[in-house]
Amino acid sequence: MTHSDQSATLSCAGEQLTLLAERAITWPARRTLLIADWHMGKADVFGRRGIAIPDGDVAHDLARLAMLVREQRSERLVVLGDLMHAPPQPGDAWPTLFAHWLQQHAALQVIVVAGNHDRVHADALPVNLADRLDWRASHVDDGPFRFDHEPGSAPGQYVLAGHIHPTCALRVGSDRLRAPAFWFREDHAVLPAFGSFTGGYNIQSAAGERIFVAGPGAVVEVTRR
Repeated sequence: MTHSDQSATLSCAGEQLTLLAERAITWPARRTLLIADWHMGKADVFGRRGIAIPDGDVAHDLARLAMLVREQRSERLVVLGDLMHAPPQPGDAWPTLFAHWLQQHAALQVIVVAGNHDRVHADALPVNLADRLDWRASHVDDGPFRFDHEPGSAPGQYVLAGHIHPTCALRVGSDRLRAPAFWFREDHAVLPAFGSFTGGYNIQSAAGERIFVAGPGAVVEVTRR
């Protein structure tokens, strides 16, 4: 898989962040890649409830992530919550696929800030994941940023979060489009969902907020002036 996106770079809390078309943020100064709301295993959950849906989203997303790590030369990956859609069950394919991916990226530090879907204590993770993931029950503070799952305020820090899967509705004449979006607000930003099999929530921005939509191969600012 090859990739050459038109990214968007902005200054945030005195640091340079680059927004990537694959619905991720890179913080070059710390060689850090940030994603949110992967929801691995969602297809398995639907299957257990008798709803058959196409498989293959985990393998596709792992390939996307490998590409990003390689292109951005990332040394650290931070997942801002909802790595999984539900605790893994016997027969689920994603834990093995992810463990194999982690083996292939042995030098990469992987931090997971547990989200509301990550209802698993670190000790209850499959051993091939527990040995590699730096599992955090709460937020992580790093420099001017707080990495968290749910958007909110943190005194003295700018919060980078996920949880709501922001999308932006665009209209040109009779054509309508709903695209994943990065939403930068006064004291926090919300990343779009990284996972291929996720829904979205249409956001309404206020004055002074910035919205960037992530489309195939490009990130474009659509802030209302």
